[in-house]
Amino acid sequence: MQDSFTPRQVARALGIGETTVKRWCDKGVIPVDNTPGGHRRIHLSPLVEFLKSSGRVLARPELLGMPANVGKGERVLERAGLQLAGALIAGDEEQSRRLLLDLYLAEHDTAVLCDRVIGGAFEIIGRGWECGEVEIFQERRGCRIAELLMDGLRSLVRLPPTDAPQALGGAIAGDYFDLPTQMAELVLRDSGWNAVSLGNNLPFAAFGKAIQQQQPRLFWLSCSYLADEAGFLRDYLNFYDEFGADVAIVVGGRALHESLRKEMKYAAFCDGMQHLAAFAQTLARR
Repeated sequence: MQDSFTPRQVARALGIGETTVKRWCDKGVIPVDNTPGGHRRIHLSPLVEFLKSSGRVLARPELLGMPANVGKGERVLERAGLQLAGALIAGDEEQSRRLLLDLYLAEHDTAVLCDRVIGGAFEIIGRGWECGEVEIFQERRGCRIAELLMDGLRSLVRLPPTDAPQALGGAIAGDYFDLPTQMAELVLRDSGWNAVSLGNNLPFAAFGKAIQQQQPRLFWLSCSYLADEAGFLRDYLNFYDEFGADVAIVVGGRALHESLRKEMKYAAFCDGMQHLAAFAQTLARR
């Protein structure tokens, strides 16, 4: 997706005059950067913020690299999980993108989209797989499309300021699910943190080195799958004892059942991205 546009491109996408867009830019309604030659360039993330706050609908969203029917579909959150599940099962990437963009432009934040729409869609897909109604290739393809959707949403979130608090995280060794840690990165960035996902299938030693070098204020650990619960608990407690006093360690994931959590130590356990966003906002204010 293209990152920046001229006032003329934005005007054509909105279906209004170029002079109006330039006037908005000059008044600071839409933030702009100026090229060395003095030409205005409008970046995508502040433009999307303007669209969300003003309620304006794009006449030709395809001119901004979005699906042509963005803004013309339903923006009802309650039905979105089921609709997204159907699009992911069918392998329809464009329909999936349109659904999420419509909801994002309707001012639903990324934490809600992750929990209720994307998470809800994969709950439906999971039940379908258990019942034999969804093939494994459809589930894997849906995961890949969802990861691409994360990249698309990430490009719409404004870059955090240079003095933003830093957060790192990832998924443990043996856990190959990348989507949850991508969601955490997106939600924290949307909450004003300089968040970076280190990826999946990483040992605690790698996380420790990252903390030592980067010194983040928050570290998240995604646990969707545990091959050896006893080994994980032993390694995790050693990791927490070494770094828990220096960084707020946040854990989450479906593999952390209640009895296992009772033996763990952490700054917060988050059973969803909305909880993670709330904790991060509280931590940032301290």
